[in-house]
Amino acid sequence: MKRQPSIAARGVALACSADLPALERLENAAFSSDRISRRSWGRLLVSSSARVLVLRSGKALDGACVVLRREGSSVARLYSIAVAPSMRRAGVASGLLAAAIHDAHESGCAVLRLESRSGNVAAHRLFERHGFVRSGCKPAYYADGEGALCFQKDLFDGSLAQAGVAHQVRHYAQTLDFTCGPCAMLMAMSAIDPAMPVNQAAEIRLWREATTVFMAAGHGGCGPFGLAHAALAHGFEVSVYAASGASLFMDSVRDPRKKGVIQLVENDFRTALQACQVPIHSQPVSPDCVIEQLRAGRLPIVLISLWRLHRQKTPHWVVITGFDGAVFRLLDPMVRSGDPDGGVSISWSEFKKVARYGRRGRTAAVVLSGKK
Repeated sequence: MKRQPSIAARGVALACSADLPALERLENAAFSSDRISRRSWGRLLVSSSARVLVLRSGKALDGACVVLRREGSSVARLYSIAVAPSMRRAGVASGLLAAAIHDAHESGCAVLRLESRSGNVAAHRLFERHGFVRSGCKPAYYADGEGALCFQKDLFDGSLAQAGVAHQVRHYAQTLDFTCGPCAMLMAMSAIDPAMPVNQAAEIRLWREATTVFMAAGHGGCGPFGLAHAALAHGFEVSVYAASGASLFMDSVRDPRKKGVIQLVENDFRTALQACQVPIHSQPVSPDCVIEQLRAGRLPIVLISLWRLHRQKTPHWVVITGFDGAVFRLLDPMVRSGDPDGGVSISWSEFKKVARYGRRGRTAAVVLSGKK
């Protein structure tokens, strides 16, 4: 796997406490307002949540940038980037930005965000050249009243993914609130078999074939055994990862009659899968497990909790399409098709938190490995 050069190879290094006077001089020379104070530079240099990267020319600094990261978050923020006036238009800003992107990725972050003055068109072009996209605005963000444009970059790097660890999957957005499972399955099916129709009729048909449970209100949802059974019926080779015992969704249902129906339907799906010798694994769905499936050329459809992505306490199915050594890439049926590609980047640590559902933290996945 070809790796990007380290920040040292780019001529960029981590700042140390001895750089404090030079950082203060650089800040005063680069900006007329909204400066980082000497005291703040001192705190940043010793903070475990900050990375100060510098480009040196002898004892002077040609430029510096600050990347912030909160513990437990896969989102990093480019807090500041400063270039000495004498080094402007010499590629210093571009080199620092590339190093910040690389450093955030190597630190396990999946997204890098930043704010930039609304009128700084040259900076906006630089960010866009490095793959950032506009994500919003903040009025009167700076001390002088100027607003800010917000940018972000997903840090999944397909060029770093080993063969078999990245799949070309076409995004399809669910058209109904309760069809995330069938839509995730349709995306995976069409990646394996391009002739597979991907439309609302196919979405609803697959939902009818896979429905397992009563939800607390509204239409039923799909569990791993129902989804696997539907995929099997369409000629795909599948395996299932799900804990044994009660249904994953039983905790959300209080009516004893509904509980009985849920278990009956799930047991029926399980029995049908066993009769067809479909592998059923009771082990948890871990990052290592998903990476192993991707490397074998398979596509995992994984159950997650929507809380960390969309602040909703409901189960949700997504397709994991790649891993680049630090960051997972997934396709989310809830994302509208008008968005760039429906893709979301999630760090290794974030995946462990998101790929579980309910108070007991249960996990589940359906893995497609080909077509018979």
